[in-house]
Amino acid sequence: MFKLMKLELKRNNMKIYVISSIITSIIMLGFIYLFAYAPHIDPDPDLKIFASYNNIISLFSMLSMAVFATLSSIMYTRFVIDEYKEKRAILLFSYPVKRAKILFAKLAVIFLFTMLAMSICNLMAFGIFGVSESIYPFVVGTLSAQTMLRAAKVTGIMAITAAEIGIMAMGIGFIKKSVPTTIVSAVLLSSVFCNIMFNSTMDINKSDIASIIFMCITVIAGSVVTIALMKKVNRMEVE
Repeated sequence: MFKLMKLELKRNNMKIYVISSIITSIIMLGFIYLFAYAPHIDPDPDLKIFASYNNIISLFSMLSMAVFATLSSIMYTRFVIDEYKEKRAILLFSYPVKRAKILFAKLAVIFLFTMLAMSICNLMAFGIFGVSESIYPFVVGTLSAQTMLRAAKVTGIMAITAAEIGIMAMGIGFIKKSVPTTIVSAVLLSSVFCNIMFNSTMDINKSDIASIIFMCITVIAGSVVTIALMKKVNRMEVE
């Protein structure tokens, strides 16, 4: 399996996705400062949602999840959907390896990349933000070690969720062998999750519990999609 994963890394140009992740990290770092400074721009009561570190962590993580879920779906279109349509599948099916195993290796590479890239992006953003807040704070309150630990926990939950949403979107796009369908599905699924989570952001405990529940749902759904696709690939015929 590890050899197949290494082969996928060699066959596909990962540099562009690494660069995309770095650019995303820089942009996302700007967003966390925008969230923190928003209450100072306008005294609008609605902007008070950004007035605490815990809310900023939740909102930033949701936005990051949506971005990396979309990036994940783009990778799946290149690694999976493009590979299993038209004449490209003929070469793929000629490999002396089980079809399901090849597909699983592709999914594993993108899943792990999405989790790692998002985790690094979020932890770097929270780390830089934390250091700057200790020097010149934008947010009223104390940025405690407990708050930073929560940031790490939420990052892990959202990273898994983003990777699973990418798989779910790919499953939808695989049915029609459509790149736009895959990407749009990722955006819509992320939007649904963000809307659900936004309503519980004001309550920290409720927000974290909702995140864990939704993560578990996406893990189950992603597992079902993976198993279904592996069976489908085994039955595919190339004309």
